[in-house]
Amino acid sequence: MSKPIHLLSDEKLAQIAAGKMWDFHGGVHPVQNKQQSNQTAISDAGIPDELIIVIEQKGHIPELLVKEGDNVLKGQPLTKVYGALVVQHASSSGTVKAIEPRTDCHPSGLPALSIIIETDGLDRPYPSQGFVDYRKEIPATLVEAVQQAGIVGLGGAGFATHLKLAHHENRLLIINAIECEPYITSDDRLIQEHADEIIEGIQILQYILQPKLTIFAIEDNKPEAIQAFSQSLQKLSEAEQKNILLRIIPTRYPSGSAKQLIEILTGEQTPIDKHSSDLGIVMNNVGTVFAVKEAILDGKPLVSRIVTITGDAFVKKGNAKVRIGTPIQHLLDTYWLNALDQQKLIIGGPMMGFTVSDPNMPVTKICNCILAPTAKELQPPEEEMNCIRCSECAEACPVELLPQQLLWYSQSEDHKKLEEYDLSACIECGACAYVCPSHIPLVEYYRVAKAQIKTAKDEAEKSEIARKRHEDRALRLEKEKQQRQLKHKLAAEKRKQQIKENNDGEDLVAAALARAKAKKQATANNINETSNENTTSENSQSKPTTANSQVAAAIARAKAKKLAAATEEKETENKDQHDTKNNQSDPKKAAVAAAIARAKAKKLAATTEIKETENKDLDDTSNHQPDPKKAAVAAAIARAKAKKLAATTEAKETENKNLDDTNNHQPDPKKAAIAAAIARAKAKKLAATTEAKETENKNQNDTSNHQPDPKKAAIAAAIARAKAKKLAAATEIKETENSSLTEPDNSEVIKQRALRKEQARLHKQKTADVTINKDNMTTQDKADNTESIDNENKMDARQAKIAAVIAKAKAKKLAEKDQ
Repeated sequence: MSKPIHLLSDEKLAQIAAGKMWDFHGGVHPVQNKQQSNQTAISDAGIPDELIIVIEQKGHIPELLVKEGDNVLKGQPLTKVYGALVVQHASSSGTVKAIEPRTDCHPSGLPALSIIIETDGLDRPYPSQGFVDYRKEIPATLVEAVQQAGIVGLGGAGFATHLKLAHHENRLLIINAIECEPYITSDDRLIQEHADEIIEGIQILQYILQPKLTIFAIEDNKPEAIQAFSQSLQKLSEAEQKNILLRIIPTRYPSGSAKQLIEILTGEQTPIDKHSSDLGIVMNNVGTVFAVKEAILDGKPLVSRIVTITGDAFVKKGNAKVRIGTPIQHLLDTYWLNALDQQKLIIGGPMMGFTVSDPNMPVTKICNCILAPTAKELQPPEEEMNCIRCSECAEACPVELLPQQLLWYSQSEDHKKLEEYDLSACIECGACAYVCPSHIPLVEYYRVAKAQIKTAKDEAEKSEIARKRHEDRALRLEKEKQQRQLKHKLAAEKRKQQIKENNDGEDLVAAALARAKAKKQATANNINETSNENTTSENSQSKPTTANSQVAAAIARAKAKKLAAATEEKETENKDQHDTKNNQSDPKKAAVAAAIARAKAKKLAATTEIKETENKDLDDTSNHQPDPKKAAVAAAIARAKAKKLAATTEAKETENKNLDDTNNHQPDPKKAAIAAAIARAKAKKLAATTEAKETENKNQNDTSNHQPDPKKAAIAAAIARAKAKKLAAATEIKETENSSLTEPDNSEVIKQRALRKEQARLHKQKTADVTINKDNMTTQDKADNTESIDNENKMDARQAKIAAVIAKAKAKKLAEKDQ
């Protein structure tokens, strides 16, 4: 029940009682055609062979009280309802043939659940009884009886009557008998023939609502109905006559609309999206009043209504008492529709009615007229043209809207603007379209726009409901998860307690964890003790026997070698360019550079061989647990001795060779520079090839998940060493041949011998310094050495000694061969 927001004051009621009336904006005067149907008495349309009772649905399907095959009587309830719905009844006796969707009498033409009754033609009534004296009953009992009788507003809206009667603080009761549509005369004939029953219905409503004032409103184009009602009113006592005021309204469309009639009678405008009950006003159609009288006094439910059958296409015209659910085709046959003259079939009047697409649809409680005009009587609509902005529609609008703007926004589907311009206040009376010179069907645009807005709101509401359900579900799942976690926690604590009790209070799990932690700590301490203090934390914490640590070590070595080779190559290239430029002018420097290049090549070959031997020994001993201190000391001593021996041998060889070359001949500067460049290039190529092959073999060995074959590794290493020696020997021979091709210059030998000796001495000193610097390694070399020591720590002490002896022997053999 809505709370009144602006009740009519006593002063306003006094003005109304005094006979004052107001006016509303706009309105039109269409041609009246009521004489076609209001001149004959109400007839009975008869019992059709089949009744289609549409089940009213508002959000849910009511409970059905019958099923297929059941026999029903006239007035028997077919549904059980509550809330806003009303009960549906059988309009005649017969058998329930089917319960299925059928086309509803609605502008949409959509199917609705219906009960199909095959009538027996006997019209046997269902037992019922009205109230002997309704004044002895409380109003709530009478309101419930109205709902059980299935009574709704018969003026066309179909609003449930019991909802209107449930309001309190009712100050004004209006009985609407305007009937402003040009063709409809059902209320007119009802008043002429049943004025006494209508007054009885008014008195029942007065008892239920207790209004301070009651008005019976009727247009001045119904003189016979006015006379009939006045005569019935004279039969009442003076006190009763004073409680019902007759108001005759000037004919103008749409004065029969609820909001316009309230404005005429009270001067008050009903707020948008509000009901007249918010003003303390209750309005009922005259047909509804008659149905209330039959339900309360006679116990008859609403199973029929008065329908106007009109239009020049009908041979017989008039008003008929039609049973609810009668197919329209039955009425067309009964009243002799001339199909040749039929232009269209309209439910309702020409202003607010809608055309019928299926004549088999049934008559419902809101169907008050069936209009079948000829083409001459109601010409087809002309072609729509563009709006000329004449503002005729705005002047005719009874709600004071702006139809032109509403048209634009409806065509552009701008729902926000439509709401701003109060499209919802449109009563769809059709006055704007009636006066439009461009023949624009404005109401059709407004109806489509309203449907779109309603659909959008419904979708938004559904989305909001779905969102809330999703959030509720997520909250529920989170709560269930927390409950499960708590349950598992409690169960774990219970199991832990049971284990403690079964093991004399000792926690076995905690003890096992403590042992594992202690073992892990001991392992980490052991690794830290055997590693170099400069070793990174990552290498010191990793397990040396795993494939991942071997891969990481191999990658680190490869990167270090690649960086050193790139740096050395760049320095050598710059030095070669400088030396070549100097050697072109100084033959002595060219010879010295060539000798230095040969010495570097030999030294690189020797170093490569030693590294390969060390790597092979490491691979062969990878499965044994070494003594880390002894292995590291032995390997370091072996490398130092090998480097020292190789450096000493190379220095002597270079000095002797330079003296011999100088004594024999004077070098050609260009050829000497070319020879030196070739020697350096070959030395670089040899070093790069050997280093790449060594890195590849080592990475394969390091990243292998299984123990490599020692024989294959040894063979591969021996082949690589043999190739390196052979290439070094060939390079040296070729350099010697190139240097011997030049003719000797004996005149210069004596003068420069002392200078060459001094250069040899300086070169020897320089070579010794380089060897010392090599021993003092860079940070990167230290990292490599640390990593090598980590790997060498795997060797067995005995195998480390063997590797050192082998390295010594190889170094000695290489020195003897060079000499």
